[in-house]
Amino acid sequence: MLDLLTFVSIIHNVVAILGMSFNLLLIYLALFQSPLVLRLYSTLIANFAITDFFACFFDFFVQQRLIPAGFTLAYVSNGPCKYFGTNTCFVG
Repeated sequence: MLDLLTFVSIIHNVVAILGMSFNLLLIYLALFQSPLVLRLYSTLIANFAITDFFACFFDFFVQQRLIPAGFTLAYVSNGPCKYFGTNTCFVG
């Protein structure tokens, strides 16, 4: 049986990948399938979708956990960034 940390990590990965996929779909629809009347508005939608795609990507890449310890906070990165070093996780 899966422990709670593994279950939460799998759910985190699935939600992040779904977010990236849906944002890529929205970018495609906004850039290539929108009518000419809505062209200006579709650039705004594409801009928000690109920003949200990168937010989902870095959320998947870092998978940061916040751990309160008294008056301080500790950040633990569980994502794929841990294979590239601590500075990569910090920048991501």
